[in-house]
Amino acid sequence: MQLLEKLKKLGHKNTGIRDFCIQTIRFKKFLENARSLLDLFEDGREKFTGEYIFDRHYVVSLIDSVVEQLGMMVYDASVLAPDRGEELYAAYDRHKLAAANLIESNGSRPNAGPSESLAADRDDPEYQLLSDALMWFNGKNAAAHTTVMELMKKIFFFVIQSLESPGSPERQALSEKSTVLAADKDFYLIDLWKDALALPETQRSVSDFNSVPLRHLLMDVDETGGKAKGHFQKSGAWVAAASEYQLSLNTLNPDFQFRLETLASGYEPSDFIFIFADSSTNLDTLLPKGFHVENSDYGRFAWNLDVSAKTIEDSLMIIGRNLFG
Repeated sequence: MQLLEKLKKLGHKNTGIRDFCIQTIRFKKFLENARSLLDLFEDGREKFTGEYIFDRHYVVSLIDSVVEQLGMMVYDASVLAPDRGEELYAAYDRHKLAAANLIESNGSRPNAGPSESLAADRDDPEYQLLSDALMWFNGKNAAAHTTVMELMKKIFFFVIQSLESPGSPERQALSEKSTVLAADKDFYLIDLWKDALALPETQRSVSDFNSVPLRHLLMDVDETGGKAKGHFQKSGAWVAAASEYQLSLNTLNPDFQFRLETLASGYEPSDFIFIFADSSTNLDTLLPKGFHVENSDYGRFAWNLDVSAKTIEDSLMIIGRNLFG
């Protein structure tokens, strides 16, 4: 965060672009915490369905870690969408209480300790506690709006809604800054680190950006591309904010919500693709295989984690081709 503070102090007069860059960088940190939360869910599922030996301490530690990581996500969200902070912290408090009740309600059962056999009895107390925890995380049969995943979806929506609201920095500043409009595409192109300090004097082309994900997104798009086509034909410009390994893509069209975030550094444990789209977008047509898709009252969320650099690059190329023709 020290670098973000420097950007604030060294920022130029065009504070709209600077603020947009800072918010985009903050959103990446928000996604990192969300990913850590999803990794905890997956670890719990893997332990429950696989032939693992674990005890009550593992499950309690997992629940505590979920509460802690969810708190980090709520904090990030309250910074990005401050008007939603009170509501999100109230929901977070409810989940903290649910976690405490979950642990306490299972605490009265005798703890048999680590299982002596790989073919463990699923009625053992530690397995029952983990089963209840998984239901709280993202149980399909859990009561509506009581799971951590449901809160995560709400958090994502509030944050994206705030970032893309009519009063957000890019809406206020981009249309007035012709030098960040690409010379060869219907894109606003922003260098996340350089443009936060000083805007370019002349328009740039996509080829002027040393960005791995941007290059792969547009690799299979011809020179006439740059506007969504086919199922995704929408009017309005796109904003691509990029650094060497990061890309944030969204549309300025208020009638079409779409946001893509990716990190393509070549380091598998940290790379990802995250997408949010409104209900009018058919993600089955847009995305290649391998994405996890979640539906919600707010829109559709999709992500791809823990895959090779080639899979990330190929997925971006397919998404770019499907979006821009």
